[in-house]
Amino acid sequence: MIVEPHDYGIDLLASDLVRSPGVHASEIFGSLFEELDPDRYKYDGPPNPVSLAMGTAWEKHLEWLLVRNGVQAERPGEFLSPPIGPRRVRVAYSPDLILVNGIVRCGEIKWSSKSVRGLPETTSTFLDPKYDKYQAQLMLYIYWLREEFGCEVQGWLSLALMYQPWNPQFRCFNVDYTDRELQENYQMLENHAIHKGLI
Repeated sequence: MIVEPHDYGIDLLASDLVRSPGVHASEIFGSLFEELDPDRYKYDGPPNPVSLAMGTAWEKHLEWLLVRNGVQAERPGEFLSPPIGPRRVRVAYSPDLILVNGIVRCGEIKWSSKSVRGLPETTSTFLDPKYDKYQAQLMLYIYWLREEFGCEVQGWLSLALMYQPWNPQFRCFNVDYTDRELQENYQMLENHAIHKGLI
């Protein structure tokens, strides 16, 4: 037997997702959470390409599963925010899904090493702070999508949790925010982006 390593030179970070030039929303909330919790969010090196590829594959598979089960869900591509900040910058943002089943929901799909500890089993008004970055992202997208669509938009958060790789867990939640929560989150992120010179 001859066993020879051979990876075909595959670029695991290659993607069919296209990003516009300029500021992307992920730069804003990513930068904020690097400051708020550097032990969790500040990385010294490049992201793990296998982990990113698994996250992308999971997003596409979950979208297929939702549609197959009668959920009207679609990856919408990229949007641009209204002009914001002193320089009136339009920020690019890319929701993972838009779901329409009675109410329009902005869907975020996460592939994470976090555990299920702290996740609600029944209707709750609390989500563990370890999910604050996901919520900040989701609320920002909802805030902008309400203006884009001119209608009520709420959230949907899906979590594939790999804390125990031999026993991965899947959870998803409808998340309904108040206007005040959305406004306060937006103001926090806009202030941070201005402070960092991003907008």
